[in-house]
Amino acid sequence: MSRPMIFVTIGSMFPFDRLVRAMDDWAGAGGAAEGEIFAQIGAGGYEPRHMRWARELGFDDYNAAVAGAGVVVAHAGMGSVITAGDKGKPIVLLPRRAAFGEHTNDHQLDTAGWLRTRPGIYVADTERDLATRLSDALAGGVGAGALDTAAPAGFLSRLRAFALES
Repeated sequence: MSRPMIFVTIGSMFPFDRLVRAMDDWAGAGGAAEGEIFAQIGAGGYEPRHMRWARELGFDDYNAAVAGAGVVVAHAGMGSVITAGDKGKPIVLLPRRAAFGEHTNDHQLDTAGWLRTRPGIYVADTERDLATRLSDALAGGVGAGALDTAAPAGFLSRLRAFALES
């Protein structure tokens, strides 16, 4: 049985070294045994040593990476959540925090709180929780329980509306 690819994305607006470093540490501590790990890391200062990475991906390459992933790991940005949902992929979220200079406010904490109980979404409150939530997502059955298949009817439509209100 082949192991799933894990795709890490930090979005396109701000660096998110805390997420990239946490995933690289996980990969170096044996997480790479779970499958290939590929990260889109943006303009941050940290460069991974234990996983493949690219600074930026074009639209088609980004969509192909999500489509080819067994699990997506991301910031709590609505674009990442909606794309994972559209492609039926479980997603692990680590919200950016304003106190760490990762965003201008803490709206991603609110977004993660709102999404926390949805099928196929696994929220890590801190980088220390990331490995546990990733294990939960991998154990949950790759592709199973993702937004577009297990969520109540119309959830992605409500999610898009929520994103437009934010």
